[in-house]
Amino acid sequence: MDLTGGARATAIAAAATMLGGLSVLLHGIVHSNTAHAIGGGGLTIVALMTVSMLLLRRWIVDTRTERQALADAQRQAEAERARYFAAQAALENEHARLARDMARERASISATLMKEREAMRAEFEDERATLVCETMEATVLMFHGGRFAPETPKQSNLIRFPKELPAQTPAADRSREHGVVGP
Repeated sequence: MDLTGGARATAIAAAATMLGGLSVLLHGIVHSNTAHAIGGGGLTIVALMTVSMLLLRRWIVDTRTERQALADAQRQAEAERARYFAAQAALENEHARLARDMARERASISATLMKEREAMRAEFEDERATLVCETMEATVLMFHGGRFAPETPKQSNLIRFPKELPAQTPAADRSREHGVVGP
C-alpha cells in the first residue's frame, strides 16, 4: 500500500489493536469469560473499521490514474502545441518563399517586357525607315515619270472683247438715274 506517514502509523496501530482484540477475544472464549470476549470483539471491530476506513480513504484519495491521465493529456497538449508552432513556422516560411518567388517572377516579367518593348521599338523604327525610303523612292520615280510635273496652263478659247467699245451717250446714262422717266 502507498500510504503517507500518518496513514501508515494509523494502519500499524489498527493492526496492533486488532491483534490485541483477537487475543483478548480468544482468551475470553477459552476461559468462558464473557466480558473479555465482548471487549476483545469490540477492539477487533474497531480495528477492522479503522483498517476499512483507511482502505476507503486510499481508494477515494488515490489519484494515480487521474495524475497519469493528466500527464498524458499534458504531453499530448505539448506535442500538439509543438506541432502547431512547427506548422505555423512552415506556413510562414512557405509564405515568404512564395513572396520571393513572386518578386522574382515580377522582375523577370518586367525585364522580358522591357526587352520586348525595345525589340518592338527597333522593329518599328526599321519598318518606319523602310517605309520612308520606299515613299521617297516612289515620290522620286513619280517626279521623273511626270506625275508631279508643274501644271502647264491649258489652252482654252477666250472670247476677246473688241478693243474699242462705242461710247455711251449721256442720255443713256441719264435714263438710269433715279426718278427720271423717259427714253
